[in-house]
Amino acid sequence: MSRTRVLSLIVILLLPAANLLAQARVQKPNDFTLELGGRCLLYSLSYQRMLGKMAALEVGASMIGGATEGTGTSVIFLSGGGRIYLMRNNISPCIAGGAVYVTGVVDTGPFEATGSGVYFYLTPGFEYRMSGGFVFRGGVNFLIKGSSFFVWPGIALGIAF
Repeated sequence: MSRTRVLSLIVILLLPAANLLAQARVQKPNDFTLELGGRCLLYSLSYQRMLGKMAALEVGASMIGGATEGTGTSVIFLSGGGRIYLMRNNISPCIAGGAVYVTGVVDTGPFEATGSGVYFYLTPGFEYRMSGGFVFRGGVNFLIKGSSFFVWPGIALGIAF
């Protein structure tokens, strides 16, 4: 066989497979994940909704601590932002960014205080989304507040539906 025929055969066989790779985000545009580390420091539960094939909006929440009989300490994180995918494949680099609202309450012994604030995050990373619904994300979070920033890794596991 000539090179042209072999190349044509390869393109005919692989072109439909490449289109199938990009279908997982379109067919299952919602996902729910548990992120370890990441923008909320220890963990976060997040929901993401695709807006087309290459962009998504995401919200998340996390709580650390608790109270017993009127004493304790708790910190609540509420996050929101967007994600841009750089490729249409199921395995794709992506960039996420947004804001995290943090509120904390201390009510232990003589200490009583409440405080809140906002910091921003920028996360370059990647996502692997299987056609069956499994989602894996990894990234490096740049947590930014004022002129300072903190670098913190994160991995997320979840399900798309």
